[in-house]
Amino acid sequence: MEYELLFFTTLANEERAGEIKKEIEETIVKQGGKISADFSDIGKRKLAYPIKKQTHAFFSFCRFALDETENIAELNRRLGLSDKIMRHLIVRADEVGKPLSEQMAREAKKEIPEEKIAETKIEKPVETKTKVEMADLDEKLDKILENPE
Repeated sequence: MEYELLFFTTLANEERAGEIKKEIEETIVKQGGKISADFSDIGKRKLAYPIKKQTHAFFSFCRFALDETENIAELNRRLGLSDKIMRHLIVRADEVGKPLSEQMAREAKKEIPEEKIAETKIEKPVETKTKVEMADLDEKLDKILENPE
């Protein structure tokens, strides 16, 4: 199965990006995988929030093939332990580029049959307003005014 790996490292490690890529490739090969496309450098980008006091990082990604899906967990663990990689993400290549709404719709159909969705529709409660007559209001006001406490 094809996967894509996106990772980023600190700007201080940008010069050592070749070494980091080689280590990642060795890790993938040890898990029984094969790099199917060269590493592509996205370059320096601003992070959405600071990570380890860093506001910018150097991004790169690659595509690889791995037959045994059990090895993805071990690959994730090894990449997570690397002190050179700040963060990483591995996704199936066939899921890349699909609209999120399409993925969500497909998942929803798998989880809940349409008949059950129809059965679980929640109806809004009907609000009932009670009309108060002016005469009732006058009576209550008179009682309040007669018995000051």
